[in-house]
Amino acid sequence: MTSLAAHIDRRFIITSALLVAGTAFARAPLAAQGPGLFEAYVARKELAQDPLFGGLSLSGYRGLFGLRLSGGLHLSRDASTTTQSAPVVRCDRRGCYRTPGFSYQSSPDFGVGAWAADLDLVVAPLRTQPVAKALLLGFSPYGFLGIGGYGANPANARDTAVTTLSYGIGVHHDLLGWLGVAAEARNRRSLHSDSAIAIGSRRDWEYRVGLTVAFGGRRSGVPDTPPRAITVATDEQPRITAPSAAEEGDASTARLAARVLDLAQSYVDVPYRSGGASPAGGFDAAGFVQYVYAKEGVRLPRTAREMAEVGHEVATRVGALRPGDLVLFANDGSSVDHVAIYAGHERIVHATASGGGVRFDVLGEDARGRWFAEHLVGARRVLDDETLRVSPGAGSDDESLDRPDRAPKPRRPPQ
Repeated sequence: MTSLAAHIDRRFIITSALLVAGTAFARAPLAAQGPGLFEAYVARKELAQDPLFGGLSLSGYRGLFGLRLSGGLHLSRDASTTTQSAPVVRCDRRGCYRTPGFSYQSSPDFGVGAWAADLDLVVAPLRTQPVAKALLLGFSPYGFLGIGGYGANPANARDTAVTTLSYGIGVHHDLLGWLGVAAEARNRRSLHSDSAIAIGSRRDWEYRVGLTVAFGGRRSGVPDTPPRAITVATDEQPRITAPSAAEEGDASTARLAARVLDLAQSYVDVPYRSGGASPAGGFDAAGFVQYVYAKEGVRLPRTAREMAEVGHEVATRVGALRPGDLVLFANDGSSVDHVAIYAGHERIVHATASGGGVRFDVLGEDARGRWFAEHLVGARRVLDDETLRVSPGAGSDDESLDRPDRAPKPRRPPQ
């Protein structure tokens, strides 16, 4: 009992320290900048007699870097035992005879045969590079360095618990946007070893596969309440027209979004002009979006503030957005004054004053992308199969038009 209590105390101390570090990371702005990742995994060393672990991990990322807290257990079952008492000799008037002794068999007991816990610093160089991930068919490699603990509770020996230093490599693949798989190899060495950073023997390598679920992804600077739109009443009530029945029979909403994005890409490099609503004279942000959607039979209002009321509200995390959604931004963090079309893989296409015209930008990439991620305040889905009533157009006077965005200038030509 004393040995088991000491084993539990050591495990509690190590796990508590890792939980405190992970909680501090999750509360810091570091974790608020990017999505979290929850993983259920199984892990084992190379030899068959090594324990098989089942565990959970929780990660938070900011850009290329992440912090991951994980822990696993190996449940063991003690072998059942049979106890047989010695035979008993009984005598009476007729003589003496032997009777068999009593026997019983103990039921198997389940317990923790081994445990492992780690706090890892993860580096995923392609996590914010959708183009590079696409070239690798969606796979994203990563490396990690961690500190943790490892313990075993053998049946006929003292409990062991050691502090370990580990490192390794892995790869992650998105299956459904928020659902993915991961596989990795970890070299685990005692922290007191003379060769803590070494390739080591086959027994030092631990292999792990898991199923991951992405969550969060809320950008900093996004208010908790939806943006308020400014509406101006007129006699007309424009509406968003859904594709006709013939069009829906030929193409799905996804195909309609593809046509919208193809058309938007064809206007890349058209210059920015405040109040502009045509490729001949230039575009402002809302004029570009309105013009592109009108070409596909979808009629939108004239300003980003009014577009913030049409369609359906969508969460701004990457896994919830679909190509063709409208993404809304605010220079002051609250009043919508810029709009773009979401193109997938964290890319947006828009007419931007700071970029000099129509171009693609990547949310969260470099100083410019981070500015747009931090000033993202809402998203709307308008490519639906139902007719929606929208607020009327705002007219053409300069005071009603959207203000130019104040993002940093791009450092390279549009993609």
